[in-house]
This record gives sequence, structure tokens and C-alpha cells, in this order.
Amino acid sequence: MKLRNKFGKVTVLLYGSFSRGDFNLWSDIDIIIISEAFKGINPLERLELAHSTLPPRFEPKCFTPEEAEFEFKKPWWNKIVEESVVLADDYHLFDAKKKPKTV
Repeated sequence: MKLRNKFGKVTVLLYGSFSRGDFNLWSDIDIIIISEAFKGINPLERLELAHSTLPPRFEPKCFTPEEAEFEFKKPWWNKIVEESVVLADDYHLFDAKKKPKTV
């Protein structure tokens, strides 16, 4: 996975129309990338780093593991996690049923 080459350990979720199977020709590919490598990097720079690694049409959201743990508590995560496909989970943030683990 090219993301591991760039960022080291990663947890990656595919969500949105591609994970649900209702995508079309114009759909973007929504992913969440969680990595320690994003610590101390502002959100716009994170996007630039991710976009430089990903093919066109990918729309990443980039978080550190700590930021992701905080976001897990927000209602919008429930929908994303419910419909997502875990592509990589180096941080072991999700259990077998894709529920965020709480620490």
C-alpha cells in the first residue's frame, strides 16, 4: 500500500458511495487516513501529502490517531463506520464488527 510507504502505520477507511456500491461515473472515492505522521501538520498540508500519494478522484480526510479517537464520539462517525470498508488497520482502532474501539 503506497500510503504505508509515505506515512508508515495507517488505518484507512473507504466510505461513501464506493463502500455502499451506489457509485457512478462521476463519484469521488472517499477515504479516511489515520496516521501519526500527520501530527504537527496543518489540515491543508495533510491533504496535499495525501493527494500526492493517491490517484485522481480520491478525497481523503486525514487524522492523527488521537484526533480520530475524538471524532469517534461524534454522530457523523456512526454513519461512516457503519457503511465503511476497513482497508488497513495498523492502529487496531476497529474491532471485527467495525465499531471504533474505546480506550
